[in-house]
Amino acid sequence: MQAAVALYLEDRRRLGFVLAAPGTELKRFARYADARAHRGPLTQELLLGWAREHVHRTSDVTAARRLEVVLPFAAHYRQFEPDTELPPRGILGRGHRRLAPHIYTDQEITQLLDAAGGLTLTWSLRALTYRSLFGLIAAAGLRLSEALMLTRGDVDLQVAALTVRQTKFHKSRCLPLHPSTVRELEKYRQARDRCQSTDDSAPFFASYDGGHLPKRTVENVFLRLQPGLGWRARGDHLYPRIHDLRHTMAVRRLQSWRESGQSIDHALFWLCTYLGHAKISDTYWYLTGIPELMDTISERFERFLAQGGEQ
Repeated sequence: MQAAVALYLEDRRRLGFVLAAPGTELKRFARYADARAHRGPLTQELLLGWAREHVHRTSDVTAARRLEVVLPFAAHYRQFEPDTELPPRGILGRGHRRLAPHIYTDQEITQLLDAAGGLTLTWSLRALTYRSLFGLIAAAGLRLSEALMLTRGDVDLQVAALTVRQTKFHKSRCLPLHPSTVRELEKYRQARDRCQSTDDSAPFFASYDGGHLPKRTVENVFLRLQPGLGWRARGDHLYPRIHDLRHTMAVRRLQSWRESGQSIDHALFWLCTYLGHAKISDTYWYLTGIPELMDTISERFERFLAQGGEQ
């Protein structure tokens, strides 16, 4: 099966399809099939078994997404194995729908930063690096990959701003920082510069060897901190995630604007730009983040009905 998937991906990419994430999933499916010594036509049992493997609370979404990835390959494979079975689309539900994030409380964020600051010092800057990294993500709503790819030159504390370069959707943006965030980053940079390269191209959040912190390593550290914090997931995911810090920043910012009487319509465009979203609809989704913001949706709908269904 691994050979069949490799040929399929080669053919599709020759036609211009990138298939980065789907390609990775298809290779996992192929290893799953080969590990079970599967031969001949694909069966519904095999496809559904792979889709449902190692899933927990979000099993319906995860399994549905996996099945959506493998179905085009199965349809392609059927020309060589006519008895290949194709499960009906939607048999595991919709694969593309947003899962509710865990919105952190201020107390939980403080607990996280305190726990990061108390990490065992396997290298001299470990605790301060993780505390500063998690704090910046929470304050600026960065994606983890964006924070990890920052260079020293990207973080300009003199003008209280940082530059996020060529990230998701190939967009770059300049983000203003709150003075409290600048103060914390300045403490980190002073300590960092004493033992790491001060070249502008050097990683801002540097690992013990001076390179960029690996994403998997950061995620593992985050997971190891959680049991001692006593958190309970309030979203659709099994555990609170680093990415939920970004969601929390967006929701709390909207909540603050709403409470101060700012125009939510204008504010959403500001937030869309700050977060680096490609579509404003991705930002509007944050209005569903907490009950207080859902009130805004209700008010808008009431006005819509009062105007006879016209905006």
